[in-house]
Amino acid sequence: MSTNPVHYSSGSVNSAHPGFAPARTGSSRPARPAQLDPALTEKMAGGMDPEEINEMSHASAQAMLDRVHHTQDPQIVQRVLTLVDREGVDIIAELWSRSEPDSLPGILWRLYLLRTWMRRNQRSLASLYRIAEPEDTAASAIAGVDTPPSAEDIVHTADSILSGAFTGDFSVALQRASAFIDVIAKGLAIRAKMLTGRARKMEAEQTARREAHMRELQREVETAEAAEAAQQVADEASDHTDTQNANDNDNRDTAYGDTDRNGPAANRYNSALHDADDRYREGKGPASSAGPASNDPRTVAARLLHTGSNLMTTSADFRHGASLWRQGKLE
Repeated sequence: MSTNPVHYSSGSVNSAHPGFAPARTGSSRPARPAQLDPALTEKMAGGMDPEEINEMSHASAQAMLDRVHHTQDPQIVQRVLTLVDREGVDIIAELWSRSEPDSLPGILWRLYLLRTWMRRNQRSLASLYRIAEPEDTAASAIAGVDTPPSAEDIVHTADSILSGAFTGDFSVALQRASAFIDVIAKGLAIRAKMLTGRARKMEAEQTARREAHMRELQREVETAEAAEAAQQVADEASDHTDTQNANDNDNRDTAYGDTDRNGPAANRYNSALHDADDRYREGKGPASSAGPASNDPRTVAARLLHTGSNLMTTSADFRHGASLWRQGKLE
């Protein structure tokens, strides 16, 4: 099984986004299940009117659901369950991916993609579930997930949710899907909070180190300036009278100011300041403590929150679909 990390989605579960897009598996020339007529797929490959596709998507979804509900043949159930694996995502997407989430084909499309996403990211999702639900809760009971789940438990849940949509109460399957997604979104939020806290700690440590370094440079500058001023006074005192020294002191004050700005120690201090500022602007200082943006804890946390938000949209789609099904309005 794949152990890839969780992909990040940019919206409700849909056909266009790679985070939920299933990969073709099995033979390069898969045998088509009986639910899809070869003549139909050939016609689709040649291009069809969007209205025809819409009508066909609703008809095919109704036919599949009705056929499985009226059969006791486990082979038919298994072929429907693995439809995307056997048939390939392109043909299924052509039928259902454009359907609205409050329609039967739209909901079935999301259920198929959810199953594939769960199977592809089983280890990451198991980890997120353990973070969000360390103990049994109502959400775990609804989703039907053993706590804490293993990667294999995630695969089993993925299959049982989809198969339950065809062999059991369709609204219950949608509620299970919604409950599972809610827990994962919660896990993403918790992990994002942990990353943000880590980023704050790293930034505070780097800021403290930078300030300590600047203070050390400042002390060196002050020590060097004091030594230079003392030497200058000693040199001038041996060559001038008291009156001349009084006049020279005024000139020395002016020269001392030039020494502050242009002396070797001051130049070193200014150079260090410029170097620190340049590193800050390049993202190598306190503002970006983890290096490249792709690995920065705040960037990763933002992506996780974005994915969690999109998952919540899909969860709402499933809950709404369950409500419509109970009312007999999901077509």
